[in-house]
Amino acid sequence: MSPQDVSATQCIPRRWTVEVDGIRWLPRMIDKARMSASGGLGAYLIGNSPVDRALLRHLKLTTPEFVEIATAYREDAAVLDALRQRGFDEPRVRSWSDRFPQTYRWLIPLWDLDEGYIKPNAVTRVALAVFRKTEGPLMAAFRKISPAP
Repeated sequence: MSPQDVSATQCIPRRWTVEVDGIRWLPRMIDKARMSASGGLGAYLIGNSPVDRALLRHLKLTTPEFVEIATAYREDAAVLDALRQRGFDEPRVRSWSDRFPQTYRWLIPLWDLDEGYIKPNAVTRVALAVFRKTEGPLMAAFRKISPAP
């Protein structure tokens, strides 16, 4: 299996820094779509988060359409080809991807800390403990108040 593939049992989607042909977040959304289809999404969101919504809007897709495409192909490149065949403004998506670190600078440390890419210090250990205790109920509430497109 190549690094671009994801196991249906994977617990953590790929990091926000991973790209498919220069497009950030797409591999992470592919992973979350596959995790959702296999029943292993857990506390993660697919289509509800502001980042997912932004990418879906740029791709001109609904969440179910994206999940269908992401689960129909094994390789990320094939998913991207299918998205291109449906048609989207690729320069606009690439521009969004290029601005990603600046646009989501306040969320990135939370993702990286929660998923173990950043080692917690004394302050962040407490914050992470609180976040992990409240994450499930918060994400469930978020799914209810902000349904996926």
